[in-house]
Amino acid sequence: MNKIILLLFFINMLFPINGKVVFFDGTTIDGQINSVTNSSVYITPIGLDFPQEILMNNIDSLKTNDGKILVASNTVLLLYDNGVFISPAEKKQKRKKSPQSYEVEYVIIPNWSLNIYTGYPLIKASSFDYYDDLSPVFGLSVGSPYGVYLGDFFMNVIAEIAYYDFDKLNNPGHDPFKGAAYQIGLSPGFFIGEASISLTLCTGKYHAGSGFIGGGSLDLPLGDFILDKFGDNAFVEAIEDHIESLEMRITSRSNIVKKSDGGTTGWIGGGISLGYEF
Repeated sequence: MNKIILLLFFINMLFPINGKVVFFDGTTIDGQINSVTNSSVYITPIGLDFPQEILMNNIDSLKTNDGKILVASNTVLLLYDNGVFISPAEKKQKRKKSPQSYEVEYVIIPNWSLNIYTGYPLIKASSFDYYDDLSPVFGLSVGSPYGVYLGDFFMNVIAEIAYYDFDKLNNPGHDPFKGAAYQIGLSPGFFIGEASISLTLCTGKYHAGSGFIGGGSLDLPLGDFILDKFGDNAFVEAIEDHIESLEMRITSRSNIVKKSDGGTTGWIGGGISLGYEF
């Protein structure tokens, strides 16, 4: 937690932009402006350590302490990110230009994420061969902003809920291997440009006892791909900031779980997940 606070403090020292958000009812929030998009403002209020998201629908105006007006009458005049101001029109024009080769320095901002996962067992342990009617595994994972963030490296706390259902054909009297898994763990990884490679290390409770998951994922910026291909579409432009938060993961997982008879079994599966960062 202290490392996250130090990271945010370091970012704020690099880009010290202070300002005031004014709501429609006249109330205000003073603090450090982290970013301004078409749909929201991230500001660290005075006395707090984490940035807070304020939806643009609730904002009447936003002005920096040096007099720069970013939002007026609920209209975004200037976007802001990593110490750079840009008008919404300029941002749109930059996306239309031909891609050029240049270096980009990324700063990891801790956030929450939701990911919906589906996968299928590809390799089974010998003790699992009995089951030949295998259904896809479905899951929901929540990534938290709590963890360690150093340069391109990150490691945050995650929680998962998964449902699995494996059975034996033509044997209705046999108990199926199915149930829900509730797990908590860590997800270390590192960024390579806009993509990232991450690991999943979780443990928790399955229907017959404890279990463990270890896996790896290639995280791809799905939102950026959609904006590059369809950014001129009116509907896409209207929800641009939400689309930017979309990601897709190609993942592989090893599962080791308890059986009802006290032994252990497992499988290795592959799948994909779709996520949203907020």
